[in-house]
Amino acid sequence: MTRHYIQKVTYCVLFLFTLIHFSNNTSLSIFEQKKYKKLSENIGLYSLNDDVEILTAENFKNELYNNKRAWVVEFYNSWCGFCQRFAPSWKAFATDVKGWKSVVGIGVMDCANDENTPICREFEIMAYPTIKYFYENYKEGPKNLGEKFSVGSHAHEHRQKVLEVIQKEQTEGRGKHFPDILPYVDSDLKELFKSGTENTFLIIQKEDDHIGSEVIMDLHKIKNIRFSFSNNTELINKFGIKDFPALIFVEKDETFQIIKTEGKREAYRTAIEKYVHPKKVISDYNIVKLDHHDNTNEPSMNEFLETREKQALKERIKKMGDVVFQMDLEAALRYSLRHEVATVKEITKEKLTALKIYLNVLSKYFPFGRNGRIFLQDLKDFVWYKTTVKGDDIAKILMNAEKEDQLVFSSPHHWLGCKGSSNIYRGYPCGLWKMFHYLTVNAADYNEGVKGSNYKIVLEAMHGYIKHFFGCTDCSQHFQDMAKKRELSKVTSWDDSILWLWMAHNEVNKRLSGDQTEDPEYPKYQFPSKNSCPRCYDKDDSWNVGEVLYYLKHMYSNINIRYIGSDTRILHLGLDGSHNYSTESGLFKTLDTTMCFILYVASFMLILVVIYMFLKRGYRKKVYHHDLLGKV
Repeated sequence: MTRHYIQKVTYCVLFLFTLIHFSNNTSLSIFEQKKYKKLSENIGLYSLNDDVEILTAENFKNELYNNKRAWVVEFYNSWCGFCQRFAPSWKAFATDVKGWKSVVGIGVMDCANDENTPICREFEIMAYPTIKYFYENYKEGPKNLGEKFSVGSHAHEHRQKVLEVIQKEQTEGRGKHFPDILPYVDSDLKELFKSGTENTFLIIQKEDDHIGSEVIMDLHKIKNIRFSFSNNTELINKFGIKDFPALIFVEKDETFQIIKTEGKREAYRTAIEKYVHPKKVISDYNIVKLDHHDNTNEPSMNEFLETREKQALKERIKKMGDVVFQMDLEAALRYSLRHEVATVKEITKEKLTALKIYLNVLSKYFPFGRNGRIFLQDLKDFVWYKTTVKGDDIAKILMNAEKEDQLVFSSPHHWLGCKGSSNIYRGYPCGLWKMFHYLTVNAADYNEGVKGSNYKIVLEAMHGYIKHFFGCTDCSQHFQDMAKKRELSKVTSWDDSILWLWMAHNEVNKRLSGDQTEDPEYPKYQFPSKNSCPRCYDKDDSWNVGEVLYYLKHMYSNINIRYIGSDTRILHLGLDGSHNYSTESGLFKTLDTTMCFILYVASFMLILVVIYMFLKRGYRKKVYHHDLLGKV
């Protein structure tokens, strides 16, 4: 007991010096919050230079409802690794079909953007990326949430999937604004001219080909283009053709001309355009944007200074090494509640059970001040006895907690240590890992010596959360598979819990090392590195697990949290020991908090006394024969 108490006092003294060290930052907290907010804006995975149409909460409903064209929309999350891998193919697809723009819009919406969250919740977007189709003249209503459909992995596969949806629409009597991309099945040529046209371009293709429907969509402004399959024997015999695909120009009197061209989509497009516009080919696909000098693109002095501030902040953070920032923990919590839990329209059954377990862990171990702890406890109480919880209610509770006068959050909602080289890297996944590492270490610390503890409490909360709320579907499945393979259920001690998560995290780092989602400035490595913790490695470069455990307990402990950009008054000066712990361990923590505060005040009084004595008597340097602290 004595050794345990001395250890607590040691932590308390370290906590004291942490407060002293960061007390100078407290007076700048408001300024820093504004600065970090300005330096950390989310721009998403797509830009105005891409051929996708960017949808937001402001324009979403105006674009989709009562619109003459249909829409295919990707709902994505900018931090999601699968979304990042998917984005290049979606951009290429949008460029490939930009000639279809007047009949079908290819859109994107970033659900990681705070302003878009209500739309993502309303349309029940619970996994990323989610692709939905909205047919023309779509009407607003509680059941009109778009039709989900799966796309491929490449631009041409996305194109084929969309064509299949359009053909299905036309078969069911919708899609009237589209050109007719259903195959011509008659053997009589007269049926081609029922619409009153004088001539028709007819593409004959094999059944597994898509060139006919693609060219028709590409040139949808030219109304007299149809296609048929090569198994339409009677029709094919009229033309005497044997090689497919083939392009034929048919007159109303049934005379025809076979137009020789290469069997590629682009070649067919060009051949038809030349036939229709012999003097001038107008193509939506061959427009080249001229590069010209634009003074508006030159960086201003403010932008230059912002860049310097960003770089200075980045270097400062890197020098601090393996530490945890309060700002990152709070940003992870906010994002988790606002963008994942609150986006679920109705939370029931297993999903609700997972939420209760998650909130229970947060209310016990998340590093908040008094008001923050009350907020988490109230949120837990709000859901605890319910059978159904609405995401919109969670959003409202969080919105109220975000008000400045509530004094719940000490930091702005931005990333600091988890900030990537661009806004698509790191961020939330980094923050979520750090938060759960912190929770495993501090749950172990709080419950040390308590009999009957659930050693898996944090890991179970994490597993349930990742399974039911984590937006990246691919990532969620990977984690569930890993939990089964690594036998999470067999964790039998607090140390096991801390080490299990460490090994799981390193497995993910290994899998993602070199992946296109990896931040080039922050490559994935096996943590901790030799530079950070030489003792964590044995001579044969294998892990020294005991040293790793010691390192993790230090890194993710309360005393190692850094408060740059955070208002420490909210976190520390509001501590009042309001938790009524029934265990001896809990009692010590309450006493520790009070003792630390007393020492904090006493230390400043002592400093003032020493300064007074120096000023009064002067200072004479005294030579010591021995350095009691040793060389640093």
